[in-house]
Amino acid sequence: MNRWFAIAALAFLLANDGQAAGETVAIVGAKILTGDGEAMEPGTVVFAGGKITSVTQGGAAPAGARVVDGKGLTVAPGFIESGTNLGLVEIDQVPATHDEDEATSPVTPQVRVVDGFHPGSKLIAVARINGVTSALVSPGDGNVFTGQSALVHLDGWTLPEMLVKAPVAMHMGFGEPPKARYGERKTQPSTRMGIAATVRETFEKALAYKRKKDDFEKKSKEKKDKDKPPSPPDVDMKSEALLPVLSGALPVIARAQRMDDILTAIRLSEEFHFRLILSRAAEAYKVAATLAAKKIPVIVGPIGTQPDAIEEQGAIYENAALLAKAGVTVAIESNDTQNVRNLPFQAGLAVRYGMPYAAALSAITSVPARLFGVEAQMGRVASGCSADLAVFEGDPLEPRSKVRFVFIAGREIPLRSYQTDLYDQYRQRP
Repeated sequence: MNRWFAIAALAFLLANDGQAAGETVAIVGAKILTGDGEAMEPGTVVFAGGKITSVTQGGAAPAGARVVDGKGLTVAPGFIESGTNLGLVEIDQVPATHDEDEATSPVTPQVRVVDGFHPGSKLIAVARINGVTSALVSPGDGNVFTGQSALVHLDGWTLPEMLVKAPVAMHMGFGEPPKARYGERKTQPSTRMGIAATVRETFEKALAYKRKKDDFEKKSKEKKDKDKPPSPPDVDMKSEALLPVLSGALPVIARAQRMDDILTAIRLSEEFHFRLILSRAAEAYKVAATLAAKKIPVIVGPIGTQPDAIEEQGAIYENAALLAKAGVTVAIESNDTQNVRNLPFQAGLAVRYGMPYAAALSAITSVPARLFGVEAQMGRVASGCSADLAVFEGDPLEPRSKVRFVFIAGREIPLRSYQTDLYDQYRQRP
């Protein structure tokens, strides 16, 4: 009996840890960075029921609200990580904790990260206590078609509690990762030519499958009572997964570092008429004018990419700044799992190398929200948006700034993680 009582008590404490999302909270007198280029100081943010209800210059707290004194503090939208394996990988050196990469075929568009995501990952708390409140969880980079991503809030017991949107995009890979993996196996694709050929073959197969489905539906509608029922085509899960891509309903996020890989991805997007978003894109600055003219967004990251691979030899810290200057829509990712917490510092580094501050902040807030189709829900400090807020003592993009509060969907998040627990435990020792 005592054992079950202890378990119930622990569950109650954990469930009630942090601020409840239901009460009205007002942060009063703070500098507010809205995430879409605007700032107000002093400002008041009020939220209840998980949503922001008002954002005003000056303004007072409504009666009965919990008041947070924002004097000297800066409020920003919760940061959105645009590319991570968070929840799919726990310990780099332990294969049993890896679920991000289905390495059995170069073509795996049917795999979905929602089927492998672990809500109990200890790395989630590490990320969120630095102001990262949501993340695009993506499959690994080793295949040509790698699978379907999901956008999650970094708070909740189960995936349904955390899930914001799925699928968000189909992910594809160009360049060294698939080339190296399948080159070792001496199978296609072992070259960049092979990667492009695999893309074409896969999309052509999906188009043929679509024609069969359309033909079946047409014959079913035309069938008369005396006619023999038409036979549906065998279900092809890979082709099924690509139909939303070919219809334009689901964008493609394509990892491409080298300029020629970027141009190949563009060429294929025009050939098969899919919506393209580039990621990583170390040499995107070399074709910034082309990207701007074609309105192709780029998720750059990490900003500090070192030229430590053949395809990254052209990497420069000014990449995001040059793209933004050319008029390209730019988001920023940490492209990390263990250190998603570094996302705001990646944006700060972009500012150091020439990106306007407002653009860099938008690149980790409102821009990814727009790219992922949730701009009405998150990414801004605005009425009606999810109350995903990070409150700082100091500049949100500066490593030395202190995080004072984090709210996810209106719930105050305890500023604790496995790492802070270890620090508290071992700093007491002589």
